[in-house]
Amino acid sequence: MILLLLGFCTLMLTYVFLIYPAAILLLSSLVRRKINPRWDEPPLVTMILAALNEAPAIAQKIENTLNLNYPQDKLDIIIVDDGSTDNTADIVNGFESPRITLIRLDRQSGKTAALNRAIEQAKGEVLVFTDANAMFGLDAISHLVSSFDIEGKVGVVCGELNYQQHPQAVSDEESRYWNLEILLKKAESNIGTLLGANGSIYALRKDLYKPLREDLISDFLTPLLLSREGFRTVYQPKAVSVEISTKNLLSEFRRKKRIIQRGLYGLLVHNELLNPLASGWLAFQLWSHKVFRWLTPIWLLGIFISSWGLRGNICFGILFVLQIIGYSASLTGIALSASGRQPGVLRLPAYALMALVAALCGVVGVLMGQKVVTWNPQR
Repeated sequence: MILLLLGFCTLMLTYVFLIYPAAILLLSSLVRRKINPRWDEPPLVTMILAALNEAPAIAQKIENTLNLNYPQDKLDIIIVDDGSTDNTADIVNGFESPRITLIRLDRQSGKTAALNRAIEQAKGEVLVFTDANAMFGLDAISHLVSSFDIEGKVGVVCGELNYQQHPQAVSDEESRYWNLEILLKKAESNIGTLLGANGSIYALRKDLYKPLREDLISDFLTPLLLSREGFRTVYQPKAVSVEISTKNLLSEFRRKKRIIQRGLYGLLVHNELLNPLASGWLAFQLWSHKVFRWLTPIWLLGIFISSWGLRGNICFGILFVLQIIGYSASLTGIALSASGRQPGVLRLPAYALMALVAALCGVVGVLMGQKVVTWNPQR
C-alpha cells in the first residue's frame, strides 16, 4: 500500500510537470492559426483598473496610459478607488484629462465588485483590464485590439506580463517560473483554449461581459466561462505589460495563496468547468494545468510519508534523506531571507518551499470554506 502511494504521487508529479506540458507543446507545434482582424479602424477602448492604496504607482500608470500609441479620442480610462485610505483619489483628480473617470467607493468591496461597477459606465467596444503597477508597452493596446477576429470567435485577448526585478527582492525565481508558464500559455492559446487571463493586461469584448459574483476572480473565470460558450481566449505576446516583482518571500506568499484560493474556489462554484461531460477538453486542461498543480504539496507529502515508511530499503532511505536535505535547505533560505540576509544558492529552494506552502494554504482555505473578497495588493 505504501509503495502504491509512492508510485501514484510520483506519477502525478511527472504528469503535471513533464507529460502534460510536453503534450501541449507538441500539439501546439502541429497547429497554425491566423487571425483576421475584426476592425478596419481602431475601436473605442476603455481601460479599467481597480485601485486600493496605490498612491506610489497611480500617477505613473495614468501617464503611461495617456501616452500610449493609440488614438486619443478612442481611449479612455476608468479608475475605481476601492475605499483607499491614502491619497490615491487626490492624485487621480490632479489629472484634468477628460479621458479619465474616477469612481470612488465608500468602503472596500473587493476587486471584482470594483470592476463590475466600472463596466457599468464603460463606453468602449473593447474593455482592457489592468493593474495600477502595470506599465504597458507603447503599442500594447493596438496589439490587443488586432487579435480580435472578424469571425467573432475570439472573446478575450491576454497580453504578456514581464517582471522587472525589485531592487530589494530576494530572488527572481518568480520571473523564471513565469517564463516557463508563458510557454504553456502560448501553446494553449494556439490550440484554442488558454486557461484564464492575466489581470495585468487583458482585453474583452464588452458585448460578452457578464457581471461576476464579488467573491470570484474575474480574470481567471471570465475567459473560462466564455470558453464554454465557444469563444476563444488567445495570447498576444506583442502586447506587453511590465511589473516590478514583489519585494520579498512573504509578499509573494500572500499573493500566491490569494490567487490559488480564489481560483480553486471559483472552480468549485462553477464546477461544470471541471466536468469532462459538460466542458470536454477544457475540463481536461483545467485538471491537468491548474488543479493537479495546485495539489503539488499533497503529492510531495505523499512521497515524503511513503519514503519514510519504506526507509528500510536503501533506495527509499536515500530518497527520504534527500528530501530532508532539500527541505532543510529551503527552511534555511527562508530564515536567511526573513532576517534580511541574502540566501545565495538557497534562493531557489526557499522560493520553491514558499510556493508549495502558499498552494497548500490556499487549498486548505477553500476546504475550510473561507472566501476572499477584499484584497491587499502586494507591491
